[in-house]
Amino acid sequence: MGSQLGLPTLLLSIFLPLIFSPFAFLFGRLLEKKTSGIFSHAALFMSFLLTILNFQVVYSGGEVRESFEWIPQLGLTFTLRLDQLSYPFLLLITLIGFLASIYSWRYMEHEHDIDAYYALLMLFVSGMIGVVLSTNLFLFYIFWELMLIPSYFLIAYWGTGNARIIGFKYFAMTHVGAVSLLAGIAWLNAIYGSVEYDVLSIAVKIYRPELAYIAILIFIGAAVKMALFPLHTWLPDAHAEAPTPVSVLLSGVMIKTGVYALARLLISFMPNIYSTISPGIILVSIITIFWGGLMALVQTDIKRVLAYSSVSQIGYIVFGLSSLMAISYSGSILHVFTHGLAKSLLFMTAGSIIHVTNERDLRKLGGLLSTMPLTSMAFLIGGLSIAGTPPLAGFFSEWMIFKGGIDAGQLFYTFVAILATALTAGYYLRTFMYVFQIGEAKKLSEAPLSMLTTMITLVVLIAGLAIYIHPILFIINSSISIP
Repeated sequence: MGSQLGLPTLLLSIFLPLIFSPFAFLFGRLLEKKTSGIFSHAALFMSFLLTILNFQVVYSGGEVRESFEWIPQLGLTFTLRLDQLSYPFLLLITLIGFLASIYSWRYMEHEHDIDAYYALLMLFVSGMIGVVLSTNLFLFYIFWELMLIPSYFLIAYWGTGNARIIGFKYFAMTHVGAVSLLAGIAWLNAIYGSVEYDVLSIAVKIYRPELAYIAILIFIGAAVKMALFPLHTWLPDAHAEAPTPVSVLLSGVMIKTGVYALARLLISFMPNIYSTISPGIILVSIITIFWGGLMALVQTDIKRVLAYSSVSQIGYIVFGLSSLMAISYSGSILHVFTHGLAKSLLFMTAGSIIHVTNERDLRKLGGLLSTMPLTSMAFLIGGLSIAGTPPLAGFFSEWMIFKGGIDAGQLFYTFVAILATALTAGYYLRTFMYVFQIGEAKKLSEAPLSMLTTMITLVVLIAGLAIYIHPILFIINSSISIP
């Protein structure tokens, strides 16, 4: 079932940011530099709007599919598909991409080469959109790499600290993961003579011993992108030292593309193979939960607290997916969405604090509750949602993950994961106290209006999901392909 608009909406969602990118750079150079931001806002808003316009098709059980000739000599088509699995990811990417662009307007206004920044930001978002819409695995890999290249430059040239070294570490580690993913795709092509998802999904139903090794290669590629322990070491540095709008995209959105690869290419694609390796993945996910939580608890840099929190939370998502129960699968995909909203909000609050105070050390902050009340409220709501506090959105997703773990007979691991939620509450409440409560009140002002607007938007969405979570959960439930 195609789009009801009579337009190639999926193609436009990808290519509008790609097309606007060079114009943003050019007009930013020729005219006022901030003109580039207008191109970025417009392109990313249109991608978000097109995603919203396709909601009814996906909600009603259909899918949007667009296919174009590409390289017929190699049997390759340029096919895009929006279905119940890809929709929550696409909605998160386009929403947070647009809000990150708006947030950048004031946060990045004094930075160098802002025209190049906005051009690369659009390329970064376009790559993520392409990943979740591609049905051709070769095309999937191209977009997978398209995410990496602009994000490297965004970190290396606009980051803080040893940005070039941190950017290189990020590039090297995630590229090694990408090569592992490519090896798995190439092996599939060598066996079955195709990289088209629809062809391969039928072919792999016949068991072959090589599929287990292919699954491991694909998993390694996804695990590096998700930053599972011990492949997580790039994340704390990259997320903490990147410019805050880029941190929002990295932590709130980009690492979720690894979850999409896991759900699409392994769980949906070869469930029987995945079930044989899932016990080891569950153990890795539990270690990731605890390691990320413990490290977040001892950080003194506010952005590093949030970075290690992302490591911990990705462990919950992978634990739910690996339990191979319908309810935990739904909970994990829902947690992708709820965590993406809350973590984006938290990085925005951290950026606002840094923007106003020029300080990120928890020990040197304090007393901001009276001078930054909206920011403090936003931080508290984001932290409580990720900690699974009812009735906020994060509570529903975590409860479903734990319920699925119990139903799968993983009682010990589920109990350990539930205990780890105390760590989550601990490091967020500790950070809140250090930043907003402890210390003398400072004579400061709130963050600029454009930054506050993006944060308030996310607060409203998180609160709204607590009241009415049915539409997004209904779509997620419709994507389930496991018992």
